[in-house]
Amino acid sequence: MEKHKYLMFSKLFLLIAVLVLMPKFSKVQSQVILQDSIIDLEEVMIIGYATGSQSTISGVVDKIKEEKINKGLILSPLDAIRGKIAGVNITPANNGPAVLSSVRIRGTTSLTGGNDPLIIVDGVFGNMSTLNSIYPGDIESFTILKDASETAQYGSRGASGVIEIITKKGSDKPFNVSYYGNISIDRSVKNLKMLSANQYRQLAKERNLEIVDLGYDTDFAKEMTHTGLIHNHHIAFGSGTKTSNYRVSAGFIDKEGVIRNNQSKNYSTKIDLRQMAWNNRLTVDIGAFGSILKNNYLFDFQKTFYSASAFNPTFPNHKNKETGNWDQLAYASQITNPLAWLEVDDDEDNSLVNTHANLKLFLTNDLKLIT
Repeated sequence: MEKHKYLMFSKLFLLIAVLVLMPKFSKVQSQVILQDSIIDLEEVMIIGYATGSQSTISGVVDKIKEEKINKGLILSPLDAIRGKIAGVNITPANNGPAVLSSVRIRGTTSLTGGNDPLIIVDGVFGNMSTLNSIYPGDIESFTILKDASETAQYGSRGASGVIEIITKKGSDKPFNVSYYGNISIDRSVKNLKMLSANQYRQLAKERNLEIVDLGYDTDFAKEMTHTGLIHNHHIAFGSGTKTSNYRVSAGFIDKEGVIRNNQSKNYSTKIDLRQMAWNNRLTVDIGAFGSILKNNYLFDFQKTFYSASAFNPTFPNHKNKETGNWDQLAYASQITNPLAWLEVDDDEDNSLVNTHANLKLFLTNDLKLIT
């Protein structure tokens, strides 16, 4: 009997507990927390006929940003992307620092016309000289268009490919200054092995040849060369706020070639301004860059080296003190004293200025005017 009463009171207590606690449990809210998931999205690219990611665009497009540009001794924009893009052949000039490198994106497309790609800098059309005048440190990115991508927007001008360049602009960071510079040398690792004056005399004696012997011992191939110095300096500064910014830079590259009297100098400067107004509905971008190129070429590269390899080593490495001229071989009209060729001036000075201006006005949230 007591056991039965105990079970009855236990059931009654359990029923009361359920009736009391049920309203509280019915008010409990479930909270679901979603974890963050970071997914890398491909960069959106806009080309002549389409907008999309690089993998979805049908044409062949390559983009090289600053972090992927070649490091080290970079003396021209083409040095920055050499070997980075498949199908783009950049051949450095082999006859001096003043000669431009050759670029072929789609191979040789014309036997009579030019095969250089179309160059576009901040939306302004240019050529290989324009590209060569930009200081490499002022470039933010390269975009190489190699297939139908360029022909849709640029027509026949892009038949040999297109290189689009975006240069660095200002930012909303506080005032900052950056400097980059280096000094390097350029020297010949191996020269032609020439006969010494004694070997030349001995060979002439063995073959019963009459020679003009002035009593000197000169290696003309070696006399033509020296250790060239390369100076590379660049300074940039800028500042800005949320509504305006600016950036100014200046660069200097001086390349002395291994061959004497063969040199290239590039003085460059660049300025960019941005101003926003009317609650950022109006944006004005203004920019300009200019350069002065001073080049000293070797007048006749082929004939100079041919003369150096064939000239009489018994001749001196200085001018004749009596005549004030270089001694020449009277019996060899096609062979000239190679040191005399080095004094022939073949200089070229070029000045270039490139400007751009862009105005963007949001008339409504869905309508904007761009000029």
